This record gives sequence, C-alpha cells and structure tokens, in this order.
Amino acid sequence: MAVNADQAREGGFVRVWSSAADAPRLRRPTDVILLVTSILALGLLALAAPGPTGADHALDAVLARLEPLFGWLWSIVYAVLTLWAVGVVLLAAASRGRRLLLVDQLIASAVAFGAALGVGALAGTHPSLIVSGLVSSGPPVVYVATRVAIVTAVVVTASPHLARPWRYASRLVVGLGAVAAIGLHATNLIGASAAIAVGIAAAAVAHLVMGSPQGRLTDAQVQVALADLGVLATRVTAAPARVAAENLLVARTEQGTDLLVKVYGRDAWDSQVVGSLWTALTRRGERAHVWGTRRSRVEHEALYTMLAAQVGVPTLDVVAVGLADQGDALLVTSSPRAYLSLLESGVPGEELLGDTWRAVVALNAAGIAHRRIENSSVVVRTDGSVALADFDAAAHASDEGDLRTDQARLLVVTALAVGIDRALSAAVEVVGPEGLAAVLPYVQPAALGSRTRAELRGATWTLDELRAAAVAAAGVEDPPLERLRRVTPRSIGRLLVVGLLVYVLVTLLAGVDLASVASALASAEWAWLAAALALSPTIQMALAGATMGAATARLRYVPVLMLQYAIQFISLVLPATAARLALEVRVFQKFGIPAATALSFGLIDSVSGFVVQVALIVLILVSGLPGFTSAVPAASSTAGSGSTSPSLVALLVALVAIGVGVTLLVPRLRHRLTALLPRARAALADQGRAARSALGVLRRPAKVAAMLGGNLGAQLLQAGVLAFCLHSFGQTVAFSQLILVNTAVSLCAGLMPVPGGMGVAEVGFTVGLQAVGVPSEIAVSTAITFRLVTFYLPPVWGAAAMRWLRRNEYA
Repeated sequence: MAVNADQAREGGFVRVWSSAADAPRLRRPTDVILLVTSILALGLLALAAPGPTGADHALDAVLARLEPLFGWLWSIVYAVLTLWAVGVVLLAAASRGRRLLLVDQLIASAVAFGAALGVGALAGTHPSLIVSGLVSSGPPVVYVATRVAIVTAVVVTASPHLARPWRYASRLVVGLGAVAAIGLHATNLIGASAAIAVGIAAAAVAHLVMGSPQGRLTDAQVQVALADLGVLATRVTAAPARVAAENLLVARTEQGTDLLVKVYGRDAWDSQVVGSLWTALTRRGERAHVWGTRRSRVEHEALYTMLAAQVGVPTLDVVAVGLADQGDALLVTSSPRAYLSLLESGVPGEELLGDTWRAVVALNAAGIAHRRIENSSVVVRTDGSVALADFDAAAHASDEGDLRTDQARLLVVTALAVGIDRALSAAVEVVGPEGLAAVLPYVQPAALGSRTRAELRGATWTLDELRAAAVAAAGVEDPPLERLRRVTPRSIGRLLVVGLLVYVLVTLLAGVDLASVASALASAEWAWLAAALALSPTIQMALAGATMGAATARLRYVPVLMLQYAIQFISLVLPATAARLALEVRVFQKFGIPAATALSFGLIDSVSGFVVQVALIVLILVSGLPGFTSAVPAASSTAGSGSTSPSLVALLVALVAIGVGVTLLVPRLRHRLTALLPRARAALADQGRAARSALGVLRRPAKVAAMLGGNLGAQLLQAGVLAFCLHSFGQTVAFSQLILVNTAVSLCAGLMPVPGGMGVAEVGFTVGLQAVGVPSEIAVSTAITFRLVTFYLPPVWGAAAMRWLRRNEYA
C-alpha cells in the first residue's frame, strides 16, 4: 500500500541509525585517509612529545583564567565523555541486528589501548601511567590520555552506523572531553591531540578489518522521502544498475508506473564526498563533488537532463527533484526498460546503435560533455527507443578533448555490448572515418571510466585490439607511444661508480676526512631526519600541481602524482630533465594527448620551474634577505691561514665550464653533439607547431597560478627538508639562505646531463652550506642526508609508483 506523508513521518521523525542493520559493509577510502592522517599527526606530535610545549603552556594559562568560572565543569564533562561511550555501546547491544558493531568497538578499543601504550612508550611514558590514565581523572599529566583515546575509538567506530545529528554530537562530546582532560591536568594539549589521533586510527583499523556501512537509506526510508516530495509509492526495490556511493532504486506508484529514484542520503554524504574526491583524483572521467550540496547535485543532474532534451537528445523524463524533510536529496525520473549493459549481445540492433551515436553527437554538438558514458548511461526506454541517462557529471565543455572523450567511451561501451566490428560499423556510419580518426587519440585506458575499465578486464578482446581495428576502419596510421629506457645492471653499476666519485669529490672540496664526517653523522638527531624523510614526499605533491597547471587538457591528480614519484625512480638512470620529459609524454599520451603536444606541456612545466628558480635567486639577492655570508674554506687551508677558495657561484661556473670544455675536446662527445644539432632543429620546428596550442595555457590565469605555485611550493618544501637535515646536526641558518642554496643548486644540477644531478648536487649543497657559515663536516653530512631523503631513498616508493602506473595502464 502507499505511504502518505503523515504516515511516513511517524516512522522517521527520529533517525538513530544511518542504514539498515543488514546493510552491506564495505572498506571505504575514508578510513584509509583517516588512518594515514592519524599516523602522520602522531609522527609530528612525537617530535615534541611528551611536552609540555609552548602551546601547552599557553592553553594552561587560558584554562587557569577560566578556572573560577568553569573549573567545576571539567569533572562533569569528563564523566559525560565516559557515559557517552557507554551509551553508544549499550545502544548497539540493545538494537536488533547491531551486535556486530560491538565486535567492531571491541577491536577498536583493544587497538587504541595497545597504540596508546606504544606511542606513550616511544615518548618515554611508563606503561603504568598509561594504564592509570584510563581510570584517573586528575594528575599526573600523561602522554597519551588513555581514556580519551579509547572513547574516541568507540565513538568513531560507531559513527558510520549513526545518523548524522548523533555523529556530530559524538564529535562534540569527544572534543569537549579532551579539553576537560587538559583542565583536570590528566593530560596536556599534545597528549590529548595524540589520544584523539590514536582513537581515530584505531577506529579506521576496525573499519578496514570489518568494513562499515555506507549510510544508504532503507527501502522504507526512501518511500518516506518520496512521500515528502509528493510521490506516493507502493513498493521500492533496488535498481539493476546500482552505482557506488549512490542509492539507485525503482519505485512503483499507485498507478503501476515505475520510476527511477537516485538518492543522496543525508547520513551517507561524508562517504559520498570522499568517494567522489577519490575517484576524481584517480580517474580521468570522474569529477569531484566537494563543494556542492546534496541539493545542488540532484538539481545539476536534473538541469542538464532537461537541457539535453531541449537540444533533441533523448533522455529520461524528470518527475521530481529536491530535498526530503530528513535532508535526503532525491532525483526521480521515468524508469528505463533496460540498460545497455543488461541487454544480450545480439539484441541491440543497428538502428539502436546508430541512435546511440547520434544522441551523443547531438549532445556534443550543443557544447555539452556527458563525462560519464558507461554501460548504465545508455538505456532503452519503455517505447523501445534509446536514451542517455546519468547527467550527474555533465557540463558545458570548453575543451574539445572532453567531447572526444565522450565518443571514445561510447565506442568502448558499445564494443563491450555488441563486439568490435558492429561497434565500429555504427561509429563510422554516424561520424564517418574522419570523425573516428579524431576519436582515436582518446581510446586509451586513462580516458575511460572505472566501471568500463573493470568490464574490459573480462572482455574477450583488449583495448589495443579495438584501437587497431579502429585505425583500420578510419584508414589512418596509429601514432606510436614513446618508449622508455629501463633499468639495467649496467646502469646500476654506473650509479655505484658515480656515487663513489661523488663522495671523493665532496670530501676533497670540503677539506674533511671520513672520520670527521662519520662523527658528525653519529651526532645527528634522528627524529629530525625522520621528519625530513616524512616531508620529502610532499615535494612531489607540489610538482604534481605544477604539471597539471602546464596542461590544457584535463588530467587527474593521483596519476600525475604517481608520475612525479615514478620520475624519481627513472632519474637514477637517466638525466633528470630527460627522464621527466620522456615519462610525462608517455603518461600524457595515455590521456589521449598527442606526443608533440605532450612534449610541449612538459617543456612548459620545465620552463616555469626554471623561471621560479631564477626569480627566487634574484629576489633574495636584491631584497636584502640573508644570503651568502662567508667565503668557502679551501681544502688545504688551516685555521690560521686565512686563505679562501672561490665563492659558490664562481665554483659552479667553473664546473659548467669544465663540462663544456670536456665536451668540445673529446672527439666522440663533440661528434655526438654535432650529430644532434640537425635533429634538434627538426624537432624544434615540430614543437613550434605543437606549442601554438599548448601555449594557450598561458592565457589561463588559474593554470599559470598552478604552474608557478606548484614549482614555488616545491622549492620551499625542499628548503624545509634541508632545514630539518641541518637542524638534526644542531645547526640553523636563515630560511632565505636555505632557499638560495637549494634553488641555486637545483638550477645548476638540472642543466647538467648527469643522472639526478649526482655529484653536482652534492658538491653544490656542501659548498653552498659552507658559504652561509656552516662548518665543513656539518655541511658534508647535511648534503649527504639531504640527498639521501630527497634522491636516493625516494626511488623506493618511486618504483611502487611506476608499478601503479603500469598496472593502471598509464605508462
């Protein structure tokens, strides 16, 4: 029977649980992000643990002033913290079908207690104090606050199961409880922060082990929400094509008509946002929905569905759209008879395939990119005609690549449904050989949606076979992808030899011996070196932003970030600039970008980095900020000789001159250089033609800002890592001096045809640090450790990034 609005509200006035007791459990990217963030936070807090820090003293002073007014309140709030956790546990125990949540909370509590013991022990806290902190409500101050950690673990573990108002109330109670613990002198600010991080990490571990619900509405709750929008349904069932992070259902009305209902649940919104952001960062065809609301998403899809219908594109009829009384967003359309993915391979006739192509071409001709062509996006209406659905990611396209990507996706989708030959025949019939040829650069794995890529793995043919057949049907040549040089035993041996020569050269220039360097390395504070190693990967995060800014095409952040990490791996065996350009071209081609244009993007990125480096050097030298303050001690000088060697700039100029002289004097190198000149001129001519379109990025302020900002951020982060390395040896200099040293050395090392600037960078950092007043043995040790955390160790995760690129067919 139908559920009217009054009846619906009776059962849904107070929603405690976010989803049904038997809702499927999934391992969500949200928990991975929470776990990684918590571990990083604990690592940073460990640098100052167990305290007290300046922030601890400042907060204690504030709380001392508030003591006359709120001192009595701390004990009550701390007790409420415990009672709230007990209430959450009892609620799970008393609710039917929620007993598995008790297991989750038990696992999280055990992990939190063990982690609190471990983190506290690392900071020097005796385990007995950690145990006593579980029951104590007063001094002594303990790092980590055990009770706060366990309560946080219990509450955060239950959060995905609770409706959003209760979830927010739980977070408020945990925050106030942590402040109360500080006010009662049971812990300090750093101890309370570590406790919350431990609790969140423990809950994330429990979710990753056991899974957690997505907060999807039950069928009965969807029936309630439909009644709020004036749509009375007698039955609600799951749709055949349910999409991740969405609740897609079919509702039967009183008149017997089926309606398709897409729901963005209020209680699932957090996971929907994170899931959307994750897929947008990793897949070309996805868009992030971070700033929009639930209402804006359903209204956006309804708007573009109606806009497409106005330009003659067959779509599903929009019946209702809006927010239900409980805050759930719904889009209601007419229900299709079938999805293309659910039809038998022989069912879609040639007319239906042609109509599908004509619908997408008409949509693109109106300047609208669908951006999510999947098997579920092509539907058959009740009258047997084809229609397009799922306009959630649609937008007016300013880039032709978005329109071509729609057609490339459609080609793959139809090939999956009816086979390669029939799919190509339908495409040629509508767009012709020329149109198919224009689509070919986008028939790449990176241009496809995640579900299409998954379906390709089970297909009887490969994407390369489809592309080859499309090349033959279009009558064009398939442009080859750039090939990359691989790591070989010879290159590894060359690396070891160069490393030995680097060490000899650095020690000779610095005038120090092995014993003094070993003594300096032994005196290092390893916590600061660990902080430098943790900060090092963020450099590539900034460079990834610069690379995305250099490209006019739409790229995705995670593949570009993996590209930057992979470059660190390749840089061991190829000169840094050559490795960067070769690998970037390869990955850009996987996004459907021609090789010449991809190379132009890479060159623009490199030039923007060069501009930032020169600008930083000039700014520091002319602005009066601290720069080079002393001459470099000569290798043979003594304490009383007073003799000095040339400045850093003069020494680096000499190294450049030596390199040029060797190239001109050695016949083999000279002949190789002269042989490269004709090819370089021809390549420059080709690049000039491709650069005309690539340079369009300079007319986009946002792109220019991303390029310059990313490269500037990378230089500042490198200087920060250098500061951590230097501080580990008990030395500090002005940050502007470190920026000057790092930027000058990076600029010169990038111009040298040496893998990763090996030798040049070590010498440069040693001499540069000496030029700002750092003792020789400390300068050598800092240069070694800095290069270790920024060049020699990153290939470890760079190799993993390269495997990720290959596994996901980006390289």
